Amino acid sequence: MRRLLIASLLIYCVTAFAFAQKQTTIMGDAWMGVVESTNEATREIKIVNPNKNTESFTGVLEQGYQVKLKDGTSRELLLSELKPGLRLRVFYKSKTIAGQKTKVNLINRLQFLGRDEHTQVREMLKLAPSTPVLLEESSKLPQKDPLKLHLVIEPKNLAEGLAKWAEWWNKHESAKHGRVEIVDDPAQADVSFVVFWGGEDHPAIPVFQMGFNGGEMNDVTVATVYLARKDDAGLHVFMQRKTILPVKNAEPAAASFGKEFEKRLKARSK
Repeated sequence: MRRLLIASLLIYCVTAFAFAQKQTTIMGDAWMGVVESTNEATREIKIVNPNKNTESFTGVLEQGYQVKLKDGTSRELLLSELKPGLRLRVFYKSKTIAGQKTKVNLINRLQFLGRDEHTQVREMLKLAPSTPVLLEESSKLPQKDPLKLHLVIEPKNLAEGLAKWAEWWNKHESAKHGRVEIVDDPAQADVSFVVFWGGEDHPAIPVFQMGFNGGEMNDVTVATVYLARKDDAGLHVFMQRKTILPVKNAEPAAASFGKEFEKRLKARSK
């Protein structure tokens, strides 16, 4: 019962982070939305809920706020860089600033969420930010033999577990349903399997403990999973979901992903 309760709590947290605008996180109070306006003189940032424009947040960015660049260096962020429509999460504390009588929301951290909810999967696959994403979860995998599978995976040891599954599949099922070949070059792949920690629209999920199949308790957290293929039309997504994975060794989870691949590979011949 305790393990079931923890699992339900994790699922609840993911759902809450995905849809709530005002959030309480392990990093403090946060608000997520799109930039409506900024004021360079007062350092105010106003963000709104894109689905309900009546829901809004206004905060003051702390003086000298630094952003880290891709080359590892840092520089001060200019408010003029926060263009209207930018998806953003701000972390803040309500406090009184010297010289003011009322409390303000002092923003101490910004998290850039990208152009849409598929920004991170594009980055993992090294695709252009403008690449269209087409949700086609009812579509079947390509009829290729072997089906060339490219793995882009953050959780530790999960890729190794999937390699073992592919060996098993090729030994026992390939004669009837086709082989699976894992390739390193995404340009050669028929499909890509992408797994990264957390998700596009929620901050880092805290680590919990949970047992699997009556086994010992393990540190777990939430990951996002994509199964997709790329062509000239864009990125075609066969599967997109949240899951819970062990932090230190995700290899045992490869069995459940293997079952998902088996179902989809067998469905090609129906």
